[in-house]
Amino acid sequence: MGSIFCIGQSAYDITIPLDGAICENQKYRVTQKEECGGGPAFNAAYLCAMWGEKVELISRIGNDTYGKRLLEIAAQAGIGTNYLIKDDEIETPHSYIFSNQENGSRTLFNFPGEKKDVEYTYPDEEVSVILSDGHEPEISVEAIHHYKSAISIVDAGTCRESTMQVAKEVDYLVCSEDFARQYTGKTINLNDPKKACEIFEEVEQINHKHAVVTLGEKGLLYRRDGKITLMPAFKVKAVDTNGAGDIFHGAFAYAIKQQLDFYDVLKISSMASAISVQTLGAQSSIPQLTKVTSELQKKGNHYDKRRYL
Repeated sequence: MGSIFCIGQSAYDITIPLDGAICENQKYRVTQKEECGGGPAFNAAYLCAMWGEKVELISRIGNDTYGKRLLEIAAQAGIGTNYLIKDDEIETPHSYIFSNQENGSRTLFNFPGEKKDVEYTYPDEEVSVILSDGHEPEISVEAIHHYKSAISIVDAGTCRESTMQVAKEVDYLVCSEDFARQYTGKTINLNDPKKACEIFEEVEQINHKHAVVTLGEKGLLYRRDGKITLMPAFKVKAVDTNGAGDIFHGAFAYAIKQQLDFYDVLKISSMASAISVQTLGAQSSIPQLTKVTSELQKKGNHYDKRRYL
């Protein structure tokens, strides 16, 4: 079996917990912060490596303090960095994240760094799964075409032109509720099943293959036995939701690589995400695979409450 390629953004995250929402024109004295690697592609790669998979990260970093720290984190985690795009002329992406400890919501300020056109040479390597976060659309699409036997997934958090480029090409379009609203101009309301199904079907038309719409604490929508189905979320007390989507997508890529039943892919991904929001930080909140499987054994029947819309 080949590698998992995670393509997209790597960033250095600084997370600061707060006792409530940020108020304008205020000063805050903080005594705690969490620093770790971040960015959708890096977080997903971190999970896959932690769970024992061979994973390569294709991303851009600068030759600065944050970039060097990300390389150290990747090496410690066992993430392959042979195909990273290292550019002395760019500043490594980084984020400042303020986490509301009352409800787990977060406010994120991301500096994406400068992007330049690059000619990328794809390595002669067996690749089983490609996970793209849409931040490197040209590289992602070319990788999908180059590694024709690989299963491709897009983490579609926001409906941007770059994300759409990749979404049209993949086998699995896994998008957020925000993406679905931005793309269709309609909001999913589970109390209106007919409209929710119409929105899901519009999303399905993007790639004409498999689609999943994640709904946060409400669960997710997917198609099972030809019917649009709601899988409920596992109920937890959220402390920090930052990185929860990245962790979901990383677990999704891992489970697809294991050739699990699609229902089990979604259960593992949902449980990993649910566990993660109970801890501050993104990479620091990624659960061990044994923890996820243990929780599923204890509480997995919760997901059998799924219902058709």
